[in-house]
Amino acid sequence: MALELLSKEKIEKILTEKQLAVWKFIQMVDEASPGEIAKQTKVAQPTVRQALDKLLRLKKVERVGLGRSTKYRKL
Repeated sequence: MALELLSKEKIEKILTEKQLAVWKFIQMVDEASPGEIAKQTKVAQPTVRQALDKLLRLKKVERVGLGRSTKYRKL
């Protein structure tokens, strides 16, 4: 199965509870930084970054910008 074709039900099965909180928050905003995501979801920043890495690999989010100004948005 191609990763791009993951349905909502499937993505919810492969993400942890904290990763799912990050994913749900990203779906509600245009774009957000890891710090903003951590603050709003109450998930630790290292965990947010790990969740974002997984979502990037699953082609669910894209990275916008570099360094401290990096933000992420839903694809």
